[in-house]
Amino acid sequence: MIRFRALPKLTVLAVTAVSLSACFDLDQKVAIGRDGSGSYEIAVAAEGLVGDGLKQDRDNMLKPNKAVSRTEVVNGKVVRSARADFAKLSDLSFNSEAISLHVLGHSLFGLGPTQVRFRRVFLVDHAEKDHARGHSDDDMSHEVLDTFFGGHSYTFAVTLPGSIDRIAPMTIDGMEIKPTVTGDIYHGHTITWRMPLSLALSAKQIAFEVDFSAYGTFADARTRTPPHEKSGA
Repeated sequence: MIRFRALPKLTVLAVTAVSLSACFDLDQKVAIGRDGSGSYEIAVAAEGLVGDGLKQDRDNMLKPNKAVSRTEVVNGKVVRSARADFAKLSDLSFNSEAISLHVLGHSLFGLGPTQVRFRRVFLVDHAEKDHARGHSDDDMSHEVLDTFFGGHSYTFAVTLPGSIDRIAPMTIDGMEIKPTVTGDIYHGHTITWRMPLSLALSAKQIAFEVDFSAYGTFADARTRTPPHEKSGA
């Protein structure tokens, strides 16, 4: 059984509408500056009935975080998005994910760039520890998800300053997800993971991890999580 309560509200609404032939794409982006500030964005793009629902929705997808929301039509799809800016990661609060920065050290005896680890864990499935799924259930879930969400994608991108030292490998259900990297050392690099939406929804959690080096004022930081939730980060 696939549980969707960890997904953003609009995603849950979209999932419940698949029986009405509705499909959507989900994009999430994080940008980190040289002082630890940054932005978080989420966007859901849909056609058909879900697209019509997005036009009517006025809810903040990122609440309780303060965010600027907008709705627009792009290439025939309705795109509902929200963006929250933050001075530090602890300004953000999430139930279904955790984002952290961890200072690994400083090069050249403290005179060089700071080495930092960025990590984000997206909790797709909040099933209890003792809830086990048999192979037949997993196969059935994958079949259903592929039927509903075939041809649609989940994308996560993070923009980091300085140079990229390491990108942790990612494999979901035996499929290796290779990211693309754009940008340069002066303007920062953007690492983008793109995968079939059905594959993302079948995972229990997805971890994104990148080590980078940059001049700046970095400190250990992480988003807040309600005490009854477990981040997995």
